[in-house]
Amino acid sequence: MLDLLHEIEREFAGHPEEEVSEAERLAVVETRRSFRRMLQALALATVLLLFFSSERLVTWVNGFEVGSVQDAIVSVSTDWHSLMADAGFTMPAETVRAELDELHGADWAELRRRIERERARTRDGVRFLRGAVPDSKS
Repeated sequence: MLDLLHEIEREFAGHPEEEVSEAERLAVVETRRSFRRMLQALALATVLLLFFSSERLVTWVNGFEVGSVQDAIVSVSTDWHSLMADAGFTMPAETVRAELDELHGADWAELRRRIERERARTRDGVRFLRGAVPDSKS
């Protein structure tokens, strides 16, 4: 897209194609690399969502209008979710959702207790790690 914009700017400015600077060429190459990386990241995110958030896929396609194609899509997504649940891929999302639901129902005192428990656990872990490494202060 940026290549096209640069070409249009050069045409209107009256610059021939040969006058493209090395910096512009490098910028175009870097833009193409960035675009490729973004596409790869989006593809990976889509695959991860298909595996680990299949119930959201079912929820989303259930909002489609009624029709033969839509019914087929709903059926396929429901079957996909069943396969993912049988394989155990839905467990991480369910665990996170259960923890968040528990936090939503907690009052401030409970949240303070949880934070203090985590701080104590972190201090214990640090003490354990420091105990494994000899202190070399002389």
